[in-house]
Amino acid sequence: MRLSERRKEGAFYFVVQHAAGEVVGGEVKIAVFAAAPEGEGVLLLLRPLYFDEQSREHIDNFCKEFAYEAHYRAICLDGAAHWCRVARLYEANARILKEEQTLGPEPLEKSCQELFHFLRRDLVRIEGRPEYQEEMARVSRGEEVDLQEPLALLARVKDLKVVSACQGSAMVQLEERQIYLPSCHSLRASITMGNFPQRLKNYLHSGPLGQHHLALFEENRLSAGHPFHNKRFIRMLIGSLHAFLQKYGGKGTWQAVEKESSLTEYEI
Repeated sequence: MRLSERRKEGAFYFVVQHAAGEVVGGEVKIAVFAAAPEGEGVLLLLRPLYFDEQSREHIDNFCKEFAYEAHYRAICLDGAAHWCRVARLYEANARILKEEQTLGPEPLEKSCQELFHFLRRDLVRIEGRPEYQEEMARVSRGEEVDLQEPLALLARVKDLKVVSACQGSAMVQLEERQIYLPSCHSLRASITMGNFPQRLKNYLHSGPLGQHHLALFEENRLSAGHPFHNKRFIRMLIGSLHAFLQKYGGKGTWQAVEKESSLTEYEI
């Protein structure tokens, strides 16, 4: 099957697409459509193919199995097929590897290929780890339990409203590899605000988060510098927010502090 070929199997059309992908090694995808009287029908699934999966035999097997085996088709559409689970892990970790990689394209592709083969081979071992199961259960519930305390502290800061928050990806250590788990929103722990008060931003930047390069400070967003630091970032943020509120007060005391500060500056 050529990489640009279209085919019909049973009640489905399959279109193999070849284009530069966002993830290393993912240049080929199979688009699956429900057959319709006119055109290609309704898009049901986009199946990425990585590295050695990009072969005529692999593509043929997938198309036929999806078209004629109801159970396989169901787990593909539910995201429970082996390739779906591998792809989620690989895409998360390949993006991190690409950000970290200082070598050229060829060494990066080799590292990503090794990562993909490792995940495909050891997927069941990874999924069997308690921390994996706990994290996937948390993600499915949409909970951000690690951020409960910092969000409660931020709620006490005057003129600050949190728009969204994500505690980022958790990590599983397997052999010598650190495997980052797919997160519901972002790989990095992050908090987006409607307004990031300059006094708070300056205070956090001058404290441990800035001194140890654990955080990225954007206009209205604060995030961990790397997924590896998610837990430490959150711990440091909690300590810094407690110290900030102790120094400047929270809602209700802010205006008094502002007034006292301005008077002092004027008198000086």
